[in-house]
Amino acid sequence: MASYMKWLLAMTVVFIWCFEVTQARKKREKNMFKFSDCGTNPNRPIYFTQVSASPMPIIIPGTLYVSLSGNITYDLPRRLSLEISITKYFFGVPFMIPCINSYIGSCTYDNICARFEQYESSGCPRSLWDYGIQCHCPVLATDFHIKKIPVNVPKIHGFAAPLINGNYALTVSVLGENRVELGCLEVKFSMKKRHRGWIFKI
Repeated sequence: MASYMKWLLAMTVVFIWCFEVTQARKKREKNMFKFSDCGTNPNRPIYFTQVSASPMPIIIPGTLYVSLSGNITYDLPRRLSLEISITKYFFGVPFMIPCINSYIGSCTYDNICARFEQYESSGCPRSLWDYGIQCHCPVLATDFHIKKIPVNVPKIHGFAAPLINGNYALTVSVLGENRVELGCLEVKFSMKKRHRGWIFKI
Protein backbone atom coordinates (compact mmCIF):
# COMPACT_ATOMS: atom_id res chain seq x y z
CA MET A 1 0.00 0.00 0.00
CA ALA A 2 2.81 2.38 0.91
CA SER A 3 4.64 1.69 -2.35
CA TYR A 4 1.42 2.29 -4.28
CA MET A 5 0.93 5.66 -2.56
CA LYS A 6 4.51 6.66 -3.38
CA TRP A 7 3.96 5.69 -7.01
CA LEU A 8 0.70 7.65 -7.12
CA LEU A 9 2.39 10.70 -5.58
CA ALA A 10 5.26 10.48 -8.07
CA MET A 11 2.83 10.23 -11.00
CA THR A 12 0.91 13.25 -9.67
CA VAL A 13 4.10 15.32 -9.47
CA VAL A 14 5.09 14.31 -13.01
CA PHE A 15 1.60 15.16 -14.30
CA ILE A 16 1.65 18.61 -12.65
CA TRP A 17 5.13 19.30 -14.03
CA CYS A 18 4.11 18.30 -17.56
CA PHE A 19 0.98 20.43 -17.30
CA GLU A 20 2.96 23.51 -16.18
CA VAL A 21 5.51 23.05 -18.97
CA THR A 22 2.73 22.72 -21.56
CA GLN A 23 0.93 25.82 -20.28
CA ALA A 24 4.15 27.83 -20.31
CA ARG A 25 4.86 26.73 -23.88
CA LYS A 26 1.35 27.70 -24.98
CA LYS A 27 1.72 31.10 -23.34
CA ARG A 28 5.00 31.70 -25.17
CA GLU A 29 3.45 30.67 -28.48
CA LYS A 30 0.49 33.02 -28.01
CA ASN A 31 2.91 35.93 -27.56
CA MET A 32 5.45 34.79 -30.13
CA PHE A 33 7.71 37.31 -31.86
CA LYS A 34 10.90 36.29 -33.62
CA PHE A 35 12.80 37.82 -36.51
CA SER A 36 15.66 36.74 -38.72
CA ASP A 37 17.57 38.10 -41.68
CA CYS A 38 16.68 35.39 -44.20
CA GLY A 39 18.91 36.64 -47.01
CA THR A 40 20.87 33.96 -48.85
CA ASN A 41 22.66 36.08 -51.46
CA PRO A 42 26.16 36.76 -50.04
CA ASN A 43 26.36 39.94 -52.16
CA ARG A 44 23.03 41.39 -51.03
CA PRO A 45 23.18 45.02 -49.87
CA ILE A 46 20.36 44.97 -47.28
CA TYR A 47 20.89 43.53 -43.81
CA PHE A 48 18.45 43.61 -40.89
CA THR A 49 19.96 43.68 -37.40
CA GLN A 50 17.02 44.43 -35.12
CA VAL A 51 13.22 44.28 -35.42
CA SER A 52 10.60 44.78 -32.73
CA ALA A 53 6.83 45.26 -32.63
CA SER A 54 4.27 46.14 -29.98
CA PRO A 55 1.78 45.22 -28.75
CA MET A 56 2.36 41.50 -29.03
CA PRO A 57 0.24 39.63 -29.82
CA ILE A 58 -0.98 42.04 -32.49
CA ILE A 59 -4.53 43.14 -31.69
CA ILE A 60 -6.95 43.39 -34.63
CA PRO A 61 -8.19 46.02 -35.27
CA GLY A 62 -5.64 48.34 -33.72
CA THR A 63 -2.36 50.16 -34.12
CA LEU A 64 0.94 48.30 -34.31
CA TYR A 65 4.23 50.08 -33.60
CA VAL A 66 7.19 48.71 -35.54
CA SER A 67 10.89 49.45 -35.10
CA LEU A 68 13.69 48.11 -37.28
CA SER A 69 17.38 48.69 -37.78
CA GLY A 70 19.92 47.55 -40.30
CA ASN A 71 22.14 48.77 -43.09
CA ILE A 72 22.24 49.15 -46.85
CA THR A 73 25.82 48.60 -47.94
CA TYR A 74 25.50 50.11 -51.42
CA ASP A 75 22.93 52.09 -53.44
CA LEU A 76 19.98 50.02 -54.61
CA PRO A 77 19.02 49.83 -58.30
CA ARG A 78 16.04 51.81 -59.54
CA ARG A 79 14.18 48.68 -60.53
CA LEU A 80 12.91 47.20 -57.28
CA SER A 81 10.11 44.86 -56.31
CA LEU A 82 8.79 43.51 -53.02
CA GLU A 83 7.71 39.90 -52.63
CA ILE A 84 5.62 39.29 -49.51
CA SER A 85 4.64 35.87 -48.21
CA ILE A 86 2.28 35.41 -45.23
CA THR A 87 1.73 32.02 -43.65
CA LYS A 88 -0.87 31.10 -41.02
CA TYR A 89 -0.30 28.09 -38.77
CA PHE A 90 -3.24 25.79 -38.02
CA PHE A 91 -2.32 23.23 -35.34
CA GLY A 92 1.31 23.69 -36.31
CA VAL A 93 0.70 23.16 -40.04
CA PRO A 94 1.59 26.15 -42.28
CA PHE A 95 -0.88 27.46 -44.87
CA MET A 96 0.06 30.32 -47.18
CA ILE A 97 -2.47 33.16 -47.32
CA PRO A 98 -3.17 34.00 -51.00
CA CYS A 99 -2.96 37.49 -52.48
CA ILE A 100 -6.39 39.16 -52.20
CA ASN A 101 -7.23 42.10 -54.50
CA SER A 102 -3.50 42.51 -55.25
CA TYR A 103 -3.19 44.18 -51.85
CA ILE A 104 -3.59 41.83 -48.87
CA GLY A 105 -1.83 38.51 -48.32
CA SER A 106 1.07 36.93 -50.18
CA CYS A 107 1.55 39.49 -52.95
CA THR A 108 4.29 40.84 -55.20
CA TYR A 109 4.64 44.60 -55.67
CA ASP A 110 6.59 45.45 -58.81
CA ASN A 111 8.38 48.68 -59.73
CA ILE A 112 8.44 50.21 -56.26
CA CYS A 113 10.30 53.27 -57.51
CA ALA A 114 7.33 54.22 -59.70
CA ARG A 115 5.33 54.64 -56.49
CA PHE A 116 7.88 57.19 -55.28
CA GLU A 117 7.68 59.37 -58.39
CA GLN A 118 4.81 61.37 -56.91
CA TYR A 119 7.24 62.71 -54.29
CA GLU A 120 9.94 63.89 -56.72
CA SER A 121 8.49 67.40 -57.02
CA SER A 122 6.82 67.80 -53.62
CA GLY A 123 9.45 66.07 -51.51
CA CYS A 124 9.09 63.27 -48.98
CA PRO A 125 6.03 63.62 -46.72
CA ARG A 126 6.87 64.61 -43.17
CA SER A 127 5.05 61.52 -41.89
CA LEU A 128 7.72 59.39 -43.61
CA TRP A 129 10.67 61.75 -43.17
CA ASP A 130 10.18 61.88 -39.39
CA TYR A 131 10.66 58.12 -39.24
CA GLY A 132 13.79 58.14 -41.39
CA ILE A 133 12.14 56.48 -44.37
CA GLN A 134 13.57 57.30 -47.80
CA CYS A 135 10.88 57.87 -50.41
CA HIS A 136 13.00 58.43 -53.48
CA CYS A 137 15.05 56.32 -55.86
CA PRO A 138 17.71 55.24 -55.96
CA VAL A 139 17.66 54.26 -52.30
CA LEU A 140 21.11 55.25 -51.08
CA ALA A 141 23.53 53.28 -48.94
CA THR A 142 22.93 54.07 -45.28
CA ASP A 143 22.40 52.72 -41.79
CA PHE A 144 18.69 52.85 -41.00
CA HIS A 145 17.01 53.09 -37.62
CA ILE A 146 13.23 53.34 -37.86
CA LYS A 147 11.60 53.72 -34.45
CA LYS A 148 8.01 52.98 -33.54
CA ILE A 149 6.36 53.74 -36.85
CA PRO A 150 2.58 53.32 -36.42
CA VAL A 151 0.88 50.79 -38.68
CA ASN A 152 -2.89 50.66 -38.83
CA VAL A 153 -4.16 47.08 -38.60
CA PRO A 154 -7.69 47.08 -40.07
CA LYS A 155 -10.64 45.00 -39.02
CA ILE A 156 -10.95 41.71 -40.89
CA HIS A 157 -14.39 40.92 -42.28
CA GLY A 158 -16.00 37.85 -43.80
CA PHE A 159 -15.15 34.19 -43.40
CA ALA A 160 -11.57 34.94 -42.29
CA ALA A 161 -12.61 36.89 -39.19
CA PRO A 162 -13.09 33.86 -36.87
CA LEU A 163 -9.71 32.45 -37.95
CA ILE A 164 -7.60 35.47 -36.97
CA ASN A 165 -6.19 34.20 -33.67
CA GLY A 166 -2.93 32.29 -33.93
CA ASN A 167 0.66 32.32 -35.11
CA TYR A 168 1.95 33.68 -38.42
CA ALA A 169 5.14 33.96 -40.45
CA LEU A 170 5.84 36.96 -42.69
CA THR A 171 8.65 36.97 -45.24
CA VAL A 172 9.55 40.15 -47.13
CA SER A 173 12.02 39.84 -50.00
CA VAL A 174 13.51 42.84 -51.80
CA LEU A 175 14.34 41.94 -55.39
CA GLY A 176 16.25 43.72 -58.13
CA GLU A 177 16.85 43.10 -61.83
CA ASN A 178 16.19 39.49 -62.87
CA ARG A 179 14.82 38.81 -59.37
CA VAL A 180 18.24 39.08 -57.76
CA GLU A 181 17.81 39.04 -53.99
CA LEU A 182 18.79 42.35 -52.39
CA GLY A 183 17.50 41.59 -48.90
CA CYS A 184 15.15 39.35 -46.94
CA LEU A 185 13.40 39.62 -43.58
CA GLU A 186 11.38 36.91 -41.84
CA VAL A 187 9.17 37.68 -38.85
CA LYS A 188 7.15 35.18 -36.81
CA PHE A 189 4.41 36.69 -34.67
CA SER A 190 1.02 36.17 -33.03
CA MET A 191 -2.29 37.89 -33.76
CA LYS A 192 -5.43 38.15 -31.70
CA LYS A 193 -8.87 39.49 -32.50
CA ARG A 194 -9.94 42.35 -30.25
CA HIS A 195 -12.38 41.11 -27.64
CA ARG A 196 -15.35 43.34 -26.94
CA GLY A 197 -17.23 42.66 -23.73
CA TRP A 198 -20.08 44.45 -22.03
CA ILE A 199 -17.75 46.55 -19.90
CA PHE A 200 -14.20 45.99 -21.06
CA LYS A 201 -12.54 45.50 -24.41
CA ILE A 202 -9.11 43.98 -24.96
